[in-house]
Amino acid sequence: MTTPSPTPTPTATSGDRATRPLWQMAAMLKMELLALRRNWTATAMSVVTPLMIAILLVSEYGGQAVPGVRRVVSITTLIMVFLVHHHLTTVYAARRQELVLKRLRAGLASDRTILLGTASSTVAIFLAQFVVLAAYAVLVLGLPMPKNPLVMAVALLFGSAIMAAFSAALSAITRSSEAAMLTTLPTVVIFLATPGALLPLGALPESLERVLWFLPNGPFTEVMRVGWLARTDEGQALSFAGTLVETLPSFGVLLAWLVVSLLVAGRYFRWEPRHG
Repeated sequence: MTTPSPTPTPTATSGDRATRPLWQMAAMLKMELLALRRNWTATAMSVVTPLMIAILLVSEYGGQAVPGVRRVVSITTLIMVFLVHHHLTTVYAARRQELVLKRLRAGLASDRTILLGTASSTVAIFLAQFVVLAAYAVLVLGLPMPKNPLVMAVALLFGSAIMAAFSAALSAITRSSEAAMLTTLPTVVIFLATPGALLPLGALPESLERVLWFLPNGPFTEVMRVGWLARTDEGQALSFAGTLVETLPSFGVLLAWLVVSLLVAGRYFRWEPRHG
């Protein structure tokens, strides 16, 4: 009698990776970057042009620490609104109309992974642009080094996530990538109405600025300024612990906006193409 050979132990294969959310997101990130590289017009509009304009707009503040940092934060907010929010709305709408999202949904990836993977390249480009802009401000313009980059990094992730979630929700009423210019106009105006974004601090009445501060980019700009300079807007120097305490209310507002934006996106995002 021959002894049956033991059943071979399953080994990890490349197919097993397809079930991992991180690997799925990495694959979608690569896909989005390849699509962007093949479309030079989109690359210029979303990568090169915003960065060049940002560098030109901050160049006049060389050596002026407080005004210079405020200007860099303001320009960063502009890029975040136009790149992450506006551009990502066009991406979601285009991928839906081209049935890309529907095909991805029929695969192994979860809905959350698909949405995050689609947004990953846009958010990564925005973060890279900020790093380049900040390096230019420090190395060329002579602005001070960011004192608390960790606090700023968390604020950038919060801001990007909020803009991306609202993009997903707004794409539901966007029939095509071309229509995004109209559908995002109200939200772009609202997001840029924050003091310290499109308008400098003090340009509006104090009572109105206090109300507008609660828009998503109000706490974002404040955390970025305080994190960079490690001082309050009144000039009081802060330690790392003091910076965390000072920015805690702002992070609380950002967290509230993140929850709201995710709920809205989950409620209104459309996977099927719009017809008519």
